[in-house]
Amino acid sequence: MASDITPEYVGWLNNPTVVRYSNQRFRTHTMESCKAYVNSFAETDNLFLAICRGAGVVGTMTAYVSRHHSTADMGILIGDPAGWGKGIGKDAWTTVMRQMLTRDGIRKVCGGTLRCNAGMVRVMESSGMNPDGVRVAHELVDGVPHDMLYFAKFNN
Repeated sequence: MASDITPEYVGWLNNPTVVRYSNQRFRTHTMESCKAYVNSFAETDNLFLAICRGAGVVGTMTAYVSRHHSTADMGILIGDPAGWGKGIGKDAWTTVMRQMLTRDGIRKVCGGTLRCNAGMVRVMESSGMNPDGVRVAHELVDGVPHDMLYFAKFNN
């Protein structure tokens, strides 16, 4: 909900360390642009979710649902680098992935990350996802080409 967008959230999106592997790094975010983004989820099958820890929001997740293909493409952002490597992302990712796979009509959940984003590769592998393709030298990080890795889990 747009009222949940806080200055802290906008700060995460404007923090070069937090968005180092995200295409969000090429944009400048404002309260207005973030609220418009969240509002774009209204009246769609897509999800924008808060990741809560204790009393606060520590990150967000998205799931873009294609009813035509029975797929959901997930994304995640843990906003505070101090929370990285503590299992928060894996717990959130696994929980949402399992929920998506129990939704009526979803046969496949997928996600992608750069090979150099070792933490996210570990999250996808440890959540039970399997390799689903590679785009070799697809994106640049600090001027260096990196492979884009795709992962998927099917509803069997």
